[in-house]
Amino acid sequence: MTFPSPTDPRITPVPASMTDLARVLAGHDLTRSTCTRPIRLTGSRTLVHRATGEIVHDFHSAHQPTGMITVPCGNRRHTVCPACSTLYKYDAYHLIAAGLRGGKNTTPTVAAHPKLFVTLTAPSFGPVHLGPAKNGTPRPCGPRHTGPHCHTWHAVGDPLIGTPLDPGTYDYTGHVLFNAHAGALWSRFTTETRRTLADLAGIERRALRTVATVAFAKVAEYQTRGVVHFHAVIRLDGANGPGSIAPARMTTALLTRSVRTAASRTRVTMSRSGAAPFRDLRWGRQLDIRTIGSSVDDGTALSDAVVARYVAKYATKGTEASGIADLRPLSCRTCGGQGLLVKPTEPGEAQRPCPDCHGLGRSTTWAALGLSDHALTLVRTCWKLGGREELAGLRLRRWAHTFGFRGHFATKSRSYSTTFGALRDERAAYTAAQRDEALGLPSSGDLVVVNDWHYAGRGPLPDTPTPAPPDEVSQGSAVVSTGGAR
Repeated sequence: MTFPSPTDPRITPVPASMTDLARVLAGHDLTRSTCTRPIRLTGSRTLVHRATGEIVHDFHSAHQPTGMITVPCGNRRHTVCPACSTLYKYDAYHLIAAGLRGGKNTTPTVAAHPKLFVTLTAPSFGPVHLGPAKNGTPRPCGPRHTGPHCHTWHAVGDPLIGTPLDPGTYDYTGHVLFNAHAGALWSRFTTETRRTLADLAGIERRALRTVATVAFAKVAEYQTRGVVHFHAVIRLDGANGPGSIAPARMTTALLTRSVRTAASRTRVTMSRSGAAPFRDLRWGRQLDIRTIGSSVDDGTALSDAVVARYVAKYATKGTEASGIADLRPLSCRTCGGQGLLVKPTEPGEAQRPCPDCHGLGRSTTWAALGLSDHALTLVRTCWKLGGREELAGLRLRRWAHTFGFRGHFATKSRSYSTTFGALRDERAAYTAAQRDEALGLPSSGDLVVVNDWHYAGRGPLPDTPTPAPPDEVSQGSAVVSTGGAR
């Protein structure tokens, strides 16, 4: 895996103050941009003076030409809504960057803490067609001494890239089950990293928290073959979190050894099932560990800006790398994908086919999905395994559209840095202050906002290409609420 060099001339450092200002201004401008699938609302918002109870401003959607307003959908996926996903990417960048260099209520001293950028991959489930390398260098697909092979130099965009060389021998079951257990595997990895760090430092495992803490932030990315792998930022703090420094013996090198050892030890044991000949799931052999902000300029360390941009980029991605641009959940909501009504309509009546999906359990036919053979086989494997009683807890039919992966794409430790909610609140406060100034209203601390909004559908309003301006509704905040104090 190739990463940009920290000395790449295309990467220009930006002062933190300028970055904060740019994020707020860009975020405010993005809230004005066109959302491709806005949410329609009807209702009202009333601003009441806290001390006197006087209504200082009252807005009703009924006064609008269409009788409704729209707010952005807030979807993080770029293929679904470019405008909202860009805003999410900006927030993800600053969330990750705050844990690397401070800011956003995170102490700047974290910049001196040991930090790693780690990539954890999935094992091989069979040989697949290879495309160009990460840096764009062409490479041959193969050759192999035994088994299937391909001598083609696949160009970027070739639909064969990522598909099995021999679909008949490819382990689709293992592929789907790895995706389904990837979240549990990550959780076990974080636990094993802490245990290994304590062992290598000569500390009792239970006493590690009195000496040091380990903070994580990770994002999931789909490989072209349709399996997830994780990019993670791992930081070593003192006993009191980001504001303290770990003992001198707990160096970046020790953290690197701990991560490497933990990755090799981590495994998840599945429930016994006749669908899979194995029970243990582990990480793949490819493990990439890079130092972040190393004081030694050896050409391998990464800057905090490079890491934050890399993570933010993949925070808005989905399964499009595998040929699925916008596949929605397939399971029928009425029967939960089972094809049968769980509760008979009358006492003593036997279960009968679901009238909404006609007993299929899904909302469409396989042919209507329009997927490649490889992607369709993954979806159908999820559906088949989802019907097994011993695998019911994985909810594979519910998550067939993501090849079985049901975890959050971006997660972090509580102590790593700020939160998405805090960033949204900051943007909402900025937007509200501008609105109040334009309307000549008192400061926000003197007002109580009473929202009474109701869902009225999706999509742009007729003859209205853009959402309602921010002086009509605070688009950076959750407006569907009642009695919120601002």
